[in-house]
Amino acid sequence: MEKKLPFTCPVCGRKKDYLLKELVEGAVLTCPFCRLTLTLHGHMWEDVQKEIEKAEAHDHEKVPGKKL
Repeated sequence: MEKKLPFTCPVCGRKKDYLLKELVEGAVLTCPFCRLTLTLHGHMWEDVQKEIEKAEAHDHEKVPGKKL
């Protein structure tokens, strides 16, 4: 199963899950709710990169067979 990350529309505030492979610098994202289309770059891209790093770090913390 491929990992997804929620992305919040800066206009309507609703979230859509995107596959991590879709979230690359320069990606064109369209909100399915308000139809805003934006290009992922600048500070927005930096924020998405941080969230991707957090998600990947969280996956590496999970050790199979280890109970928390």
